[in-house]
Formats: sequence, C-alpha cells, structure tokens
Amino acid sequence: MHSALDVPAGEEIAFLHRLDGVQGEAAIAVTDRGRLRASSFLDGRERFWRSQAVLPLQLNGQGAYPARRFIFHVGFCGSTLLARLIDHPGHVLVLKEPQCLADIAGQRAALVAGEGVAPIGALIDHALGSLGAVGEPELAIVVKPTNWVNSLLDDLCAPGRIDHALFVSMDIRAYLGAVFRGGRDRLAFCTRLAGEIAPALAGGPALLAKAAGSEGDPLDRAARIVALLHAMQETLFDRAIAANAWPSAVRIDFAHLTQHPAAVLRRARRLLGLGVGGEDDERAFALMSRHTKDPASPFEPSERLRQDREIEQHHAARFDAALEWLETTGPLAT
Repeated sequence: MHSALDVPAGEEIAFLHRLDGVQGEAAIAVTDRGRLRASSFLDGRERFWRSQAVLPLQLNGQGAYPARRFIFHVGFCGSTLLARLIDHPGHVLVLKEPQCLADIAGQRAALVAGEGVAPIGALIDHALGSLGAVGEPELAIVVKPTNWVNSLLDDLCAPGRIDHALFVSMDIRAYLGAVFRGGRDRLAFCTRLAGEIAPALAGGPALLAKAAGSEGDPLDRAARIVALLHAMQETLFDRAIAANAWPSAVRIDFAHLTQHPAAVLRRARRLLGLGVGGEDDERAFALMSRHTKDPASPFEPSERLRQDREIEQHHAARFDAALEWLETTGPLAT
C-alpha cells in the first residue's frame, strides 16, 4: 500500500527512513510532522514522504535530543490504539513503526558478526538521535517500533540508552486467537518473526526447531510457533524491565486498555514522563469507535467479538495442545 496522505503541508524536515548498517547507506525522506503523525506505519506501506534520497551513512551519535521514550509490544495487542491516544498535537508526536529500527533488527546477525560499518550500539544511537531530532526541544517524541525490533531489546534497552518504556501485551490464548484471526499472512509473519527473535535467547533456535517440527498438522505447528513467539517476547520484555529497574506498571495489558482506555492513557503518560492531558476520557472513547490502523473506518467491537468466538470454537483443541506443549518445554532462559 502506497497511499498519499491527505494532510496539510507543514515545515519540511529530513527523516531517517531506511538504514543499511552493512553497506553504509541511509534513505532520507523529506516530509513534515503532519504526515508523520497521520501515518499508521512509517515503514513504507504508506507514502509519508515528498521525496527521498539514498546517501552515505554519516553516524552522528545520539544527537542533542535523542528519542528516549518507547512503546514496545508483542503485536496485535492494541499498541497502535495506545500510540494514537498518547499522540497530542503541539506536545507529543508518536512515530509508529519507523523502518530504520526494523532495518537494524533485520541486520542484527550480520552486525553482531562484525560485518557492519559500525557496532550495533552506534547504529542504534544514530537512529535514536535522528528520530528524536524530529521533535527537538518543543515536541516530545515517542517511538512505537514494530515488534520486529524486539530482537534488539537487549541493546535498545541497555541501561542508560532510553529513559521511559511501556510494554504492551495480552493473554497468550488471546494472542493465539488474534494471530489465527489474521489468517495465512499473519501466521506467516509470526513464523518469520519467531525466526528473527529466537537467536536473541539462549536455546531459542532449538526450541523453535522443536515447535516447527516436521510432523503433524501444519496449523498445529503454527500454533506452537505462535505460542513460543509470545513467550519469547515476554521473556525479552522481562529482561529489559529488570535491566532498567522499571516498575511492573510499565506492562500494559490489551484487555485493560480496551476496557479502561482513559485510565490506561493516564498511566501511560505518567510512565512516559509526558505532562499533558486533561481531555483523556473524551479522546479515548472517541478513538475506540474508529479502526486504529485506518481511522477513516469504523470499528465494531461486536463484530470483533464474534470473530474471536469463531476462532476459539474452531481452534480450541489446537490452542490447548500448543499451550500444553509450551508448558512442558520449561521456562525460557533469561
């Protein structure tokens, strides 16, 4: 999808869109804050730029105003809704799924092997500096990366690198239902993501190979992989929270977000160090009626509930087996 965004033109800014830490190149997009705010994805699925240029990568460290507020998530758990709730024109700009961080995650194996133009930490610092420069002192920047970036959590959340973070997740059975509700494309995405995240955990690749197996129904194997993916992401969240001594309140559950959006918004703003608010209830409940990734479309909770019930009825035994398998594997190494 490459749709033009119907937003008023604003002051032009240079935005780090792509980053190739192996070849030493960067794609710089000419855009404005209005286009960045309106985009549900800053990964190229939506055209948020006026022009782009590929230039030699010039590392500049973290810069004067690095991005130091983050929303991490397991996927399909309301993180885009939370991002839109937190975004506050004139005060807070949430950058949703910038591709430059996903690029570093995708190059992680090569970078760890020393095949990059710089260490992985230097590339992360450059990305944080570039993303933060979009706001500078007058506008707080919050970054909601794709969950593809969770493989980078040990480096991205190294103590002292970022100041505030939220971790959005959901019950593992609900996660299985959300992934299966998305059909073949979502299952394929999660299988690829599990392959990216597994090497970040001791024993992860071996567990993934066991989950994938070569025998049995393909959907049974997919359910095991999805269950393991949820557990791996939760383990990485636990590790990041412990490393920074963040409070348990930084964890946000999807069910709580959907049931009490205004209360979650107030907590999220406090934990992210954002001193704005005042119209929480009105904004929260207005947004709940729209599709978060396509605000022009209405969202029907009753229809979503019907879909979830159908998925559970059809796959209940499969989900039971996947969760039992996960339990028998024992805890993931932290």
